[in-house]
Amino acid sequence: MTNDESETMSEAQPSIHPTEPETFCINHPDVPTGLRCNRCGNPICIKCAMRTPVGYRCKTCVKTQQAVFYTATPTDYVVAAVITLPLAAIGQFIGPMLGFFALFAGPIVGGLIAELVWRATGKRRGQYTWLVVAACMVLAALPALLWSLVPLVLALGLGGELARAGVYSLMSLLWPLIYLVLAVGSAIARLRVGK
Repeated sequence: MTNDESETMSEAQPSIHPTEPETFCINHPDVPTGLRCNRCGNPICIKCAMRTPVGYRCKTCVKTQQAVFYTATPTDYVVAAVITLPLAAIGQFIGPMLGFFALFAGPIVGGLIAELVWRATGKRRGQYTWLVVAACMVLAALPALLWSLVPLVLALGLGGELARAGVYSLMSLLWPLIYLVLAVGSAIARLRVGK
């Protein structure tokens, strides 16, 4: 056998390489995967992978990268609550009295509260600022909502002649709810997405 023949025979036979050990997801040890985070290199399954413009990353790396944008301090959450509670309470008593115009007043008041909170916190972005403002707005609205329920409960309790009054009371409860939903939605949109 010549050298050329031995080279062609060795090329024709498949080479046997030891198989690489199977890798498993760092968060789900029973799920095999071939995918790795392009930042830290940890193996991740498709459930843990988050698609970014530069490839797939693990949730830990994405959260770490996003945390850079949140600069709010714990004091900022207190400031947000202190500003939101009185303004939302005043708005909740006045806004629904406007009737149909509550459809316009709700988003305006919610946006104004969000803007005031954003400016009072030094334009710092907080991961949960939107949640604090929304919770305070709902909390401030509870007395007004309960107050508008009183005529409805009285009308239903007395029955008969006051059935019409019960329908009127139900409609009077509808405007505060519409106002609240629009105001809270506007504040959330402004604080969570807007800045």
